[in-house]
Amino acid sequence: MKASLPTRIREMFRRWRARRRITTASPAAGQFVRLDSREQRLKKSLLKKLNSYWAQKKMVVRESYGSERRGGVKWRSSLLVVCLVLAAVVFVTGKGPGGLLGLLESIDYFRLAAIDVRGCHAASEQRVRSAAGVSVNTSLITIDTERIASAVVAADRWIKDVTIARHWPDRLVIKVREYRPYALITMADQDGNRLAYLDRDGTPFLQTDAGMDLDYPAVTGLEQEVDDERRRESLREPLSFLHLVGANNPNLPAQSVSELHVDEEEGLVVYLVEHPFPIFFGSGEIRQKYIRLRQVLEVLYKPRKSGMDIARVAYIRMNYLQDKVIVGYRES
Repeated sequence: MKASLPTRIREMFRRWRARRRITTASPAAGQFVRLDSREQRLKKSLLKKLNSYWAQKKMVVRESYGSERRGGVKWRSSLLVVCLVLAAVVFVTGKGPGGLLGLLESIDYFRLAAIDVRGCHAASEQRVRSAAGVSVNTSLITIDTERIASAVVAADRWIKDVTIARHWPDRLVIKVREYRPYALITMADQDGNRLAYLDRDGTPFLQTDAGMDLDYPAVTGLEQEVDDERRRESLREPLSFLHLVGANNPNLPAQSVSELHVDEEEGLVVYLVEHPFPIFFGSGEIRQKYIRLRQVLEVLYKPRKSGMDIARVAYIRMNYLQDKVIVGYRES
């Protein structure tokens, strides 16, 4: 018996190791169920604790304006804690990146508490909010900023472009940049010619209506131009002239310009508010012609006993030969 004892012990140990290998390689179905159940409980418990923690933290941060600013400085470290915890959950549950995104969406800390709209003057702030289609309590992580920007620009003709910014952890800022009227332009539509606002880049952006401010110089002669690039090129010299008169020289201030007509043969033709005669600029050398026109008007505005009198002027031709100006008079 003494000789057979080690043999029996070795045999028992061999059987025990064999049963252990079988159990490890082929677990029962019930073991998977218990494992999944444990993972779910772990996930729910962590999310519940996180949501409770961040809800308390937000309340503390917002107790006063000063504490809100101090709390804003620390949100990055708080976010790092969240990411580390969620990474641990993903590692345990084995859900991968898709599971991480789902977990982030579930955290109340990243739900919108405020939507700020900035830069609206002529545009409607209410229309901007409606077009954005985002409400409080939406997860800041899932917001599609490109879609919001496109929708807001399309919602109001005063809006030139929009910038969407996430202010973590719970604020969305919509910054609006509006068009600014620089002139008027006549454009053809199905009811005839209509006036539209023109920005300084040469973009018509809004048809005018009754009650709107029309105290701007009007660009005419391009009603039939449907190509945006060709129209923009044709507007280059009229807009250059308006930029020059923006210096408000006393003999040619910006408010004295009534109309800038673009003619295929004559080029640019300028009309003043107080005087009906045309001023033929032609094409090219707009700055030099503008300087000469100021000098001519300075002479015409001076009171004289006889000779040059602006009340008798029929036209001014700035493109008469090289560096020459001709002033035509009506017969008395």
